[in-house]
Amino acid sequence: MRAVVYSGPKLSETDDKKQARLQQLFTMLLRHRLEESLGDALAGLERWKGGALGPFEAHAEVVKHVARAERLAGAIARAETGGPGPVLLEALDAGLLDAAEFRELVGVPPGEVERAPELDELPESHLPPKRQLIEQLLEDGAVLVHLDARRDGVSVPPQLVGDSRLVLRFGYGLAPAIVDLTVGDDGISGTLTFAGVPHLCVVPWSALYAVIAETSQEAMVWPDDVPPEVLEAMNRLPDEPPIEKPRPPKPGVPHLKLVE
Repeated sequence: MRAVVYSGPKLSETDDKKQARLQQLFTMLLRHRLEESLGDALAGLERWKGGALGPFEAHAEVVKHVARAERLAGAIARAETGGPGPVLLEALDAGLLDAAEFRELVGVPPGEVERAPELDELPESHLPPKRQLIEQLLEDGAVLVHLDARRDGVSVPPQLVGDSRLVLRFGYGLAPAIVDLTVGDDGISGTLTFAGVPHLCVVPWSALYAVIAETSQEAMVWPDDVPPEVLEAMNRLPDEPPIEKPRPPKPGVPHLKLVE
């Protein structure tokens, strides 16, 4: 049977003692969840430093941590007016209170409160929309767009069509100027010059997986769109540097060697 959508009394309707206890539980839950999430992010960064994780994946762990923190902070803020039930279910799962205290604070047993999505069930919008971010970055200068040129809808010079790590430079006021630079619902486009030859480049949002602002070096990666081979290359441990073979002496140049 589906749980009843009930969050409990608003904080303004509770007495001072209950309100103080609720605030204490909210603070404890926030600390508990952030410690867990931050631990995952730090573990990802350590794996990246050790070469076991690529930078895109490590970046994704940090982005997930920020999204979890924002989601929980938002849920706690909504509890001020909508009732503390869903947040206290999180606290109950964390062992910060028992079912008896939950009922005392909320007014109903835990089974009658609808559960909020788990912290790891992040909406797709936890990353900024590509169009919105690029429009913001273009206001400050040029941007470097990382794309998979093999994706449908991409238009680049023929010699670049198979490049999964292609980087294009877009911006206003560049030389030569991109007079037809367009940022729309479907992607970003504009006529770029390659070795003096102009070409109308079209980059659908589905083909774009990272962007870097030239001026501020602000960067964003959309891990779900990164090509598998790019991730594999990033995760691969660096090989030992090749041993250079001794070069033969040039004609007419004395060849010196160390002798005992």
